[in-house]
Amino acid sequence: MAQRISDILRIGIIRLCDVAPYLMAAELDLYRQAGLRVELAFELGWASIKHKIAYGELDAAQALAPLPLSIAAGFGVAPTPCRALTVTSRLGNALTLSRGIQERGVRTAEDFRRDARSPTRTRHYTLGIVSLDSSHHFLLRQWLRQTGLDPDHDVKIVVVPPGQALRNLRAQTLDGYCVGEPWNSLAVREGLGWCPALSHDLVPGHPEKVLLACESQLAARPEQFAALTQVLTQACMFCANPENIPQIARTLRRKSILGPAATGVEKTLRGEFDRGNGQGLQMEPVIDFGCEGRFTPDASDLDWIQRGATDAGWLALGEHELKSLAERVYAPLG
Repeated sequence: MAQRISDILRIGIIRLCDVAPYLMAAELDLYRQAGLRVELAFELGWASIKHKIAYGELDAAQALAPLPLSIAAGFGVAPTPCRALTVTSRLGNALTLSRGIQERGVRTAEDFRRDARSPTRTRHYTLGIVSLDSSHHFLLRQWLRQTGLDPDHDVKIVVVPPGQALRNLRAQTLDGYCVGEPWNSLAVREGLGWCPALSHDLVPGHPEKVLLACESQLAARPEQFAALTQVLTQACMFCANPENIPQIARTLRRKSILGPAATGVEKTLRGEFDRGNGQGLQMEPVIDFGCEGRFTPDASDLDWIQRGATDAGWLALGEHELKSLAERVYAPLG
């Protein structure tokens, strides 16, 4: 399908805490100052982002870090050359399990393994992720393996849009999920769940969201995308400054963005997190907008994404072919 080309850059985003750089770039008038006309389009979930990028309905998007590789390889869409232009956040996810599991005496990973394999269980636990080609899927599979469980046989993994994860936990159609904030801290606050693991427990500093665009768009508008990349890096640095947290939180709390779901977002942005394990708020890495200064995925990031994609079963490329594709997809502009 022919890619749409216009003066306006239509950027797809998702209602999550780590959308903040895309929103604050608008709030601070950074897009206009860079000579860009930008339209931010909220999408329901990552499948929508993926297909609209691949078929030219979006010019760019906030994307899961593995998504550019997935689109380029043709997982679930026609293979479409694309690029991750910059990392816009690292970390930001957690594994949440239902309060009912905790009330059965599950407190540790070992408890969960025994409970999941108990001969008295009549069904597998159902755990949600936001996309098969997501860091959440990689993290959940890693945690399950560390627990001693087989992610392909001992539990049932299903896909739900981020904003629907909590309501499914409440309805008991999910026993847990791995998603981004605010849906983990909100589950704890509402007494519906607890968090045995956060991103940094499993893969410290992993890339979470990137700015994504198709190669055809980059070729047609190189100057615009170079400016967009610079603007979002600037916005990330703004979001990484603790002094700006109140302003960011006010933006995220708007009814049109996260509304009441963002009630405790200032604590999240400060790195204050209650896992629901009885220890209350603890200081720990939750979301990193400064990206440790690594706005371009490095070799360790690419290795993690490649290994995760292979383990999750959505890429059947040979090692050399996969490495070559990843190096093209995550190469910086210039």
